[in-house]
Formats: sequence, C-alpha cells, structure tokens
Amino acid sequence: MLWGENRRASALRFPAILVCLALAACGPYPRDVSGTLDDIEQGGRFRVGLADLRAEDGPAAQAFVRRVEQATGAKAEIEAGHLEGQLARLEEGQLDLVIGELAEDTPWAPSVAIVEPLSKRREGKRVLGLSPVAANGENRWVALLEREVRDSAGEGGS
Repeated sequence: MLWGENRRASALRFPAILVCLALAACGPYPRDVSGTLDDIEQGGRFRVGLADLRAEDGPAAQAFVRRVEQATGAKAEIEAGHLEGQLARLEEGQLDLVIGELAEDTPWAPSVAIVEPLSKRREGKRVLGLSPVAANGENRWVALLEREVRDSAGEGGS
C-alpha cells in the first residue's frame, strides 16, 4: 500500500511541477535580453545611426524614425555615419537602431537583427534593402520595428 501512496503522490507532484514551470515561463514575450525597449520607453530616447543614406532614401528613413518615435513615446537621437562603423556601434550597445542599405547576403546577418526593408533596389546582380537593424536578442524592440515597417508599407510607405 505504501508503494501505491508514493505513486499517487508522485502523480500529483508532476502536474504541480508543470504548472510551476509554466508560470515561471510566463512574462512579457517577446523579451529583450538587454532591455532595449524598456530603456527607450523609460528614458524617453533612442539612438539611431543613419548609415550612408542616399538622398532618395532620406525621406523613407526619416518617416520610419518618426513612426518609431510615436510608437515608443521617445525622441530619436540621430547620427550619420558609415554602415560598418554604425553596425559595430550597434553591436557594442552604443546605438539602438541602424538604418542602412544591406545586401540580402550581408555578412552581418548572423550578428544583428535585420528587419524587413523599407525599400529595395537592384545594384548590379545584388538586391539592396534599406533596412532597420537592431541588436540580436532585443526581441520586443525588433518586434516593434517590424510592426512599424509593416504598418508603413500598408499606408503606401514601401
């Protein structure tokens, strides 16, 4: 009889463990590893690197940044620079967002989160996308950027 009671107790413990694990997993998803979106919303600012933008890309990039400002309630601090330098600063946490043209086969793809392009153009055999780029692991921030790209495209932005 003792064995049967232990078996019943174990059978009751298993669902309790599952419930505890499920509750532990609950929380705001997606999550930002470094808390980028929380920092932006609480600090009221985000740092944007505009990388080697062509004159015709400026309006789309500026409109996108305005959309992100509205979505976050934060003000963009913008700096211009070269793509490689801006992406390095992004990776080091000195920027929250980079907007620049990247090829589909960019070597940066494994290192950063490249959002769907605001626009595309062909350069020889390559397709370049004017893309917002964020740090890997900042999933809530990336999700907000993706939503703003989709919404701007739905309004005729892309």
